Amino acid sequence: MNKIKVAFIKFGGMANGGTEKYLQTISSYLPKDEFEVDFYYCDSAPYIGADFVHLDTDQSRVEYTKSHGVNLIKVNVGAKDVTKPTHDWVDTNFWELFDESKYDIIQTGRAGHPEYPFYLIKNTPIVDSIHLAGMVDNNSNIAKTVLISEDQKSKWIAAGGDPSRAVIIPVPVEIVGSDESYREEFGWEDKFVFGMHQRDDYNIFSPMPLEAYDEIESDDTAFLILGGSSNYRKQAKDLGLKNVRFLDTTSNISLIHKFLNTLDVYAHGRSDGEQCSSAIIEGLSHSLPMISHTAPSMGQLEQIGNAGKVVNNYSEYADVMRSMIDDKKYYGECVINASKRYNEVYNVKAIIERYCELYREVIK
Repeated sequence: MNKIKVAFIKFGGMANGGTEKYLQTISSYLPKDEFEVDFYYCDSAPYIGADFVHLDTDQSRVEYTKSHGVNLIKVNVGAKDVTKPTHDWVDTNFWELFDESKYDIIQTGRAGHPEYPFYLIKNTPIVDSIHLAGMVDNNSNIAKTVLISEDQKSKWIAAGGDPSRAVIIPVPVEIVGSDESYREEFGWEDKFVFGMHQRDDYNIFSPMPLEAYDEIESDDTAFLILGGSSNYRKQAKDLGLKNVRFLDTTSNISLIHKFLNTLDVYAHGRSDGEQCSSAIIEGLSHSLPMISHTAPSMGQLEQIGNAGKVVNNYSEYADVMRSMIDDKKYYGECVINASKRYNEVYNVKAIIERYCELYREVIK
């Protein structure tokens, strides 16, 4: 049987970011006896027209993807011009390295608008994976558009997306079992620990989790943050919180799960909300009850479901924190529901099989 040849293409594709890890995981887990996978990526490059700095290549993600049989093809990009609607790459050798006729399918991971280089790929079927809400590309050779939540799908269709192309597949997140935690190291063996994991980006900082924790902090509680912007450290200092600790951002999966093993509750917050959060999925895989808050995007409500609660303000957030500590029956129900949600909805093997089925359908 001839293998299905798939090209993954992503600006900054070997960074330790959400969309990047999404594509790295899919490309790595595709069975290599059926699929031949090339992954085109570049290092971070300056943006023309914006001061945003994309995460740079993470060598551990390069080694991870290579170790799973993915052929990495590094592209040079001098800059990304966001003054143009299609965000063109400047001073690039992409077209010297890439030939669409070599592939059966092109896999994207992007915002949703017509974007370089995909709008210049005219013949090969594209499977689009969209990671923001409200932007649509109806290029005729886009075979399927993967949305990562019902919330995102409804916004995509409202913006003009073709419902017949839409498929919902959650984010695949690799889970590595570990028994380690930071409790003994921090002297937190008897504390009830809240915590969250977020990339270092001040644009998504939410003050609500620590504002709520300030209402309920005692000698028997603690809050642990992995990553996140410096805003959280400043907020904790300004509030005078005693039992809050911070861990540096890491791409080491074992350390991420060591962090999760330390928690009793995943206390989520993000100013713009979520579509399908990898961090929430990781928390569900550890059977962690969840708390979050409303935001412009509401994928977190769909993800958390009956494993916790999504609130409107810090006062309500603090009330749920108290319930998690004091109401053992409620806490236990959330633990069970978190485990069920992971196993029934977000298990990585089931998600990869859905991608395999999707690729087979596109080829047919």
